[in-house]
Amino acid sequence: MQRPWRPMLLAAALHVSAGAGMAAAQTVILRNAPAGAEIEVVLNAATVGTGPADAAGVAIIPAPMKQAIGKSEIDANVFVDVCETSRRVLIVEVGAATVPPAAGCARRQISGLYWIRPVNTVVVNLAGVEPTLLLIRGEYEVPVPGPDGTIDEDGARFRRLAPTGVVLSGGVGLSKLSEALEVACGSATPCSGDDSGLAYTGAVTYWITRFFGVEGSYVKPSSMTAEGGSSYTFDSTLEADLWTVAAVIGAPIGPVRLYGKAGANYHQATSTTTQTINTATQTFAFNTQGWGWLFGGGLEGWVTPRVAIFGEAGLAKMKGDAEGGGEAFIDERLRLLVGGIRVHVGR
Repeated sequence: MQRPWRPMLLAAALHVSAGAGMAAAQTVILRNAPAGAEIEVVLNAATVGTGPADAAGVAIIPAPMKQAIGKSEIDANVFVDVCETSRRVLIVEVGAATVPPAAGCARRQISGLYWIRPVNTVVVNLAGVEPTLLLIRGEYEVPVPGPDGTIDEDGARFRRLAPTGVVLSGGVGLSKLSEALEVACGSATPCSGDDSGLAYTGAVTYWITRFFGVEGSYVKPSSMTAEGGSSYTFDSTLEADLWTVAAVIGAPIGPVRLYGKAGANYHQATSTTTQTINTATQTFAFNTQGWGWLFGGGLEGWVTPRVAIFGEAGLAKMKGDAEGGGEAFIDERLRLLVGGIRVHVGR
């Protein structure tokens, strides 16, 4: 049977919020209780869990609803009995009887009607004059004071949030040039070489919000090497450096952030070929520079509020002409796959 009044009442309930993840069983968390106070959780008239509050005034009490009252969900009012040395949280189904408060205890009702299910975590906060309730779908981690002694209540549902502000990155991975080896070999046979290998990168990202930022980075791709020839021999290398600037769009999910980026890169490259015919050796070299586009994306996970690990893939267009003029030019695509560490600096 549908209950058309329930969505309206739930929407009007104070301090109700949705979280992430799925809880395996009903859990009640009490915050800001007196340290050492005995905490009791009651479903209707059945006591389902007890335990002491720790030194921080926190008690985490499992409350198996199905076993206690034979139901997997209820619409309930929530009360708190405040006693001299204990606190009692009562979750009472609408229309059900409950136990009266003990002598010397004051009963306080938390405003609102709540849809209680095993997937929810019920967080009762006793910090104010009147208790308040936060209903989380999934798990909840009690916030701890930061370095300045304040508590980030908004970030309490997650162990960490992907940060804003300045983030420094360092990574290592693989790079591959699209045509450099083919160009170096030309029609020479035999010819062999390598246009892929280790790459290194460093970056500074400024996240203006958790969803948008700007980034500047340096990339050192692997050098291309080629050698070959029959009637003559040659050795060729191509070494490049890239500097990039990009806009970054993020999709944060708690401490994890998916992101994509697009922007421009400026490259400087040196191509060197040493050719030997009989006993005569000659070296040719030219430098190129120029601007091209780039795009990519990745994922970062913040394992602490300051440190994250990340993985990223990208594609950059390296295009430019020879320094000082001449016919030499470069027109390459550089593929990158890197991973590394990120550090949030500042507040």
